[in-house]
Amino acid sequence: MYLTSVKPSFTKFIAGTAGIAARRTMGTTTTFKSFVYSTHDAADATKVLSVHQYQPKNLDKLVILRTLAFPVNPSDINQLEGVYPSKPEKTLELGTKDPSAIAGNEGVFEVVHVPSNVKDLTRGDIVIPLQANFGTWSSYRTCTDASQVVKVEGCDKFAAASIAVNGCTAYQMLSNYVNWDPNGNDWLVQNAGTSWVSRLVTQMAKLQNIKTLSIIRDRDNFEEVAHELESRFGATKVISESQNNDREFSQNELPKILGPDAHVKLGLNSVGGKSSTQLARKLDVNATMLTYGGMAKQPITLPPSLHIFKGLKSLGFWVTKNSIEDPENKRETVETVARLYAEGKLISPEEKVTKLEWDPVSTPDDKALELIKQGITHKGNKNVVVLKW
Repeated sequence: MYLTSVKPSFTKFIAGTAGIAARRTMGTTTTFKSFVYSTHDAADATKVLSVHQYQPKNLDKLVILRTLAFPVNPSDINQLEGVYPSKPEKTLELGTKDPSAIAGNEGVFEVVHVPSNVKDLTRGDIVIPLQANFGTWSSYRTCTDASQVVKVEGCDKFAAASIAVNGCTAYQMLSNYVNWDPNGNDWLVQNAGTSWVSRLVTQMAKLQNIKTLSIIRDRDNFEEVAHELESRFGATKVISESQNNDREFSQNELPKILGPDAHVKLGLNSVGGKSSTQLARKLDVNATMLTYGGMAKQPITLPPSLHIFKGLKSLGFWVTKNSIEDPENKRETVETVARLYAEGKLISPEEKVTKLEWDPVSTPDDKALELIKQGITHKGNKNVVVLKW
């Protein structure tokens, strides 16, 4: 499918008008640059990456996507480490010496070429991959038809680049497991309240009159962070992990927060350990706890009484699995979340990310690789690589 060497090419593709950007013109090169790996390293994921240049064949028969931005997600790093259960297939079709895969699961692209036989896509459309393992850490990618991507209209590139994981996770956890009463006093409780998934959950919940109790780590500026989560992102109440773990707080203060006739129907756990145990204790009879992460790297311990006497349902949530089993639901979820962003009902993550700029035309490969390594190793805000065209 791919040539093994890079040669000059004079094929020119003209991009259409994009929904989130001005008119752009694609350059005269068909050389693709991708961050690829053929091995794994559990101790240092940066060691397995290299920059690979290649020229796909038969480009006139493929949909060509120009990359606008891609995040560096924990799942991307786990794939490089070799510890993530979902992995792309390694292949020689990229023209590499050893079977390799392109890193990255999530990103946003502009359609710059559409073959005449492909319907439902137009030059200038902004799209994201429908499924994981797309290989988003690349200057360009290709697909065969519209079934492999989803259009996202009206979003900025930071929102669009994170819909497939964070946006879909938040929406599906909130929507697919509990029957909510918008006229009642229904609650959910979640830990890791400052994560972007949690911020999205609070915003989406508020739109449906669902109240949220968000748990965050103890910190010096707790009041400042709690105020922002409540006033800007819609959390009903923010408490600390020490309050979450305090039995007296749960017995005396929590009922005052929840109010009369409260029903805590859903728990969202991405931490594990003691945090998840105390989160589960706050749930009502026949409630559901969804675990979608384990940041503490500690097991979840649940008292038998929660299962026996309260009928707790403790389930795992993995958006990648859901997408494979029901791709149309994934498509609908993406479109719904994109519409919420476009209507201004969700806050863009742009201000909460660290932007790493990559000019794939002029940046030397070694500098580009250092940029990606920085995205892997830098802690704090989510790192998003933004391509400069």
